Amino acid sequence: MGIRDFIEHLTEHQERLRRRADLSNSEREETLIEAETMVGMADAAIRELGSVLDNRRINLPEEHAVRFAQDVFIYLRDAEEGVKEALRDTTPSNPTGA
Repeated sequence: MGIRDFIEHLTEHQERLRRRADLSNSEREETLIEAETMVGMADAAIRELGSVLDNRRINLPEEHAVRFAQDVFIYLRDAEEGVKEALRDTTPSNPTGA
């Protein structure tokens, strides 16, 4: 999945979140699973980019590009994490909302 795909899925998840009262339990659960997967993918990309930055052979322009990509993934991960947490708070199997 590329960044564009990730953004499309994130946008779809945010739209589902806006109408979460109308979501069936299966739609809510499916979105939660997708969000958890996407957060995991973003975390993996962030770690991988960090390992590239740790390589002292990287030149300055490449370093800036990698840092930019890492920041993009951090932003996307945090946005999807917000969707995930909001859906988790409304999941009926979680009566305490924790």
